[in-house]
Amino acid sequence: MNDILLIVHFIGFVLGFAGGIATAITMRAAAGASADGAAALRRLPPIFANVSFAGLVLLWVTGLILIWSAFGGPQNLPGLFWLKIVFVLILTALAIGQHVIYGRIKRGAASAQMVGMLKKLGPASGLSALLALIVAVFVFH
Repeated sequence: MNDILLIVHFIGFVLGFAGGIATAITMRAAAGASADGAAALRRLPPIFANVSFAGLVLLWVTGLILIWSAFGGPQNLPGLFWLKIVFVLILTALAIGQHVIYGRIKRGAASAQMVGMLKKLGPASGLSALLALIVAVFVFH
């Protein structure tokens, strides 16, 4: 059962990174596209954010289950694990922030400030996810 949970955990990780990478590629393509093409491309990042968020939810659900099923509870995890959790919490907060901003934009409250925030939240999310992965390698290797 833990193998299946770990597979689903990794699928969540892949979904998270895939959404972020797809958003970055799409926004770069939109910057060089015609007005109509850019408008069409800019509709995709909120969809990719949903893909990433679904991956993050899978990570949380399977991760919490694995803490108990594979390790017997959080008391049995090394201290470095908690650094990984810090990066995951940062990632979660950034992902929620992105969803809030996309929701405001969808309701017609788009502003240059919101777009600027999205341009910062995306890379910060990617960095948090990457740092969580690097720490996880050291924790579980």
